[in-house]
Amino acid sequence: MTHRWTRQAVLTAAGRLVRHQRRTIASLLLWPTGGRHGVREGDRAFGYLRGEVPVMLAMLSVLVLEGAAMAFLIPWPVVHLAVLVLHVCLVAQVLGSVAAGVTRPHVVSAGELRVRYGAAFDLRIPLHLITGVRLDRRVHDGGTVRLDGDRLEVVVSARTSVTVELAAPVPVTLPLGRTGTASLVRLHADDPGEFVRTLSARLQAVRHDQATAGDAG
Repeated sequence: MTHRWTRQAVLTAAGRLVRHQRRTIASLLLWPTGGRHGVREGDRAFGYLRGEVPVMLAMLSVLVLEGAAMAFLIPWPVVHLAVLVLHVCLVAQVLGSVAAGVTRPHVVSAGELRVRYGAAFDLRIPLHLITGVRLDRRVHDGGTVRLDGDRLEVVVSARTSVTVELAAPVPVTLPLGRTGTASLVRLHADDPGEFVRTLSARLQAVRHDQATAGDAG
């Protein structure tokens, strides 16, 4: 039984990693065209990595320079090749993280709020479940996507700037596979004021439609 459970856990983790890599590669292909995944006509997209992209690109420059330096310093062909492959993988990973963050923004549509963090996290919240949204700037310690009780925090550069309250909990699957539910979501947007205004307007439209449907019934 333990062996079967361990095998299933390994297969699940491997499947999750493969899906993550597919999304990352798709983001790398989409990035040069200026496209954004999951953003349709009439939707509003909100970025969240403005403060992190320069840091990630600086890290990328360091990796490239380090790889070039290693090419001159290492005389052994096998070791040289291994270090080269490692650096290429690291560069691709950093580029993929930037591309995924840029091409997979938060999305406010006519029917849902989509909260994302690159290729690692994607949560869809129906607008009719949202009871309130407000500016709420906070500084955090710890990880980027985490669940504390019924509170979900999607943290960028150790901060969140918007709080979204829900009428009922929604299911959440964290990047490493842990599951739970959340009835309050904290997230970061590069332009939190516009995010709150846009989402508030969409919520008013949903409530108006619900009231109109109720009167007609």
